[in-house]
Amino acid sequence: MLKQCLSSLLALGLLLIHPSGAAETASGTAEWTIMVFMNAKNNLEADAIATFRDIASVDSTAKVNLVVEMGRPQRHYTSEAEAWSGVLRFLVKKGQKPIPSAAVADLRNSSGVSDLGSRRALDDFVNWSVDKFPAKKYMLVIWNHGQGWRFQVADQSKKRIAIPEQLGGQPRSATLAAASESVPKVGGYRAVSFDEETRSFLYISDVQESVGSLAQKLNRKLDVIGFDAGMMAMIETAYAFRGSSTLMIASEESEPAAGWNYAAALTPLVANPAISPLELTNQIVASYKDRYGDFHMTTLSVIDLTTIDAAAAAISALADEIGKVLEAERIRIEIARSKLIPYGAGIFTSIDLVAFLENYIIAATSNPNTRSYAQFALDATKRTVLTNYASAFSAWNTGSRGIAIYFPASRYDFDDDFYKQGYVKENKDHVIDFVARERWADFLQCYFRS
Repeated sequence: MLKQCLSSLLALGLLLIHPSGAAETASGTAEWTIMVFMNAKNNLEADAIATFRDIASVDSTAKVNLVVEMGRPQRHYTSEAEAWSGVLRFLVKKGQKPIPSAAVADLRNSSGVSDLGSRRALDDFVNWSVDKFPAKKYMLVIWNHGQGWRFQVADQSKKRIAIPEQLGGQPRSATLAAASESVPKVGGYRAVSFDEETRSFLYISDVQESVGSLAQKLNRKLDVIGFDAGMMAMIETAYAFRGSSTLMIASEESEPAAGWNYAAALTPLVANPAISPLELTNQIVASYKDRYGDFHMTTLSVIDLTTIDAAAAAISALADEIGKVLEAERIRIEIARSKLIPYGAGIFTSIDLVAFLENYIIAATSNPNTRSYAQFALDATKRTVLTNYASAFSAWNTGSRGIAIYFPASRYDFDDDFYKQGYVKENKDHVIDFVARERWADFLQCYFRS
């Protein structure tokens, strides 16, 4: 629901601040509005400030609006940038600091929209952004912790960092090491955008509804939905946005705390605002690759959401076919699955979909029918990934071809998943469309229970 009336009233009541004392608004229609929903009301506070400064190395212009909503906690992890608490909105200018006097909207006394783990807050931000900064093209970036479609637990002590010597390479600069060694903790966080103060968070279904409502308001799809958050490049996530967005950019792996390389990604956009959504997302991937190279467990991919329905249908058809001969194929499925290391430290549920299908076809099944269905699913899945970066270490360990799927390593791992109910057809709590509408979940239930 858009809650347009409420959004309008809140917009009228917001304190709009600019260094000149005047309200800031866009003049005319820009080419791009980039909206970054930056929830730092958690242990990523210092990283959020660093990311803001990265964005502020470029400048909003008449053609490109760089809009950031930042939230900071009451109990700080850093005293940087005047140690304010609450939520502020910024039209980012070059060299700007994320401080109250630079904000264009102050929500520190607006309790209804300051919970950054709520759909209401996300709704209000995106509606405010498109109203104040209209553009021909829009990109929404959710910046925070991320764990795919559901709660997943990661053990920080088991984070996987590539050792350059293992790859036969040389260590990169100290700057790279400092920027990317720390993978953010995700233990205890669910889906994306965890608000430590309210203990609330956005499920993917919440983001799906918010973006769907925005698309209805715009009367067209969002150009890009992006997740600067780990483990979001899953078919379950892509499926959720297939009707409301055209492209999705996200990572199969956990992300280093430094996240995307905004300075390098946005500079070409500001220089040439006419670039297409695919050109912009390709630049984000290229700059991410340039930042992290081959020495870390890093991935980033651009997914064509217009192809997701076809891929999902092919996966459902494969699930049906395997179900007919499950006992004969069980050992072959186990072999194909066992060759892949799952994403995220201490998590055993998310694997690369393309690599699994290739393993099943090439090294496992001899059944001509299941092989044919698997090949069809593989071809359809490959078409979903337009651009993919995977560090050599990640590709070697996990496959990392650009899109993942939920597939626990064993029945024990499925049973040990505290939130496994989310992958059950009968679940009615924050329903995942892919689970409810497609038949991969049916296959898993048979596979683990029979």
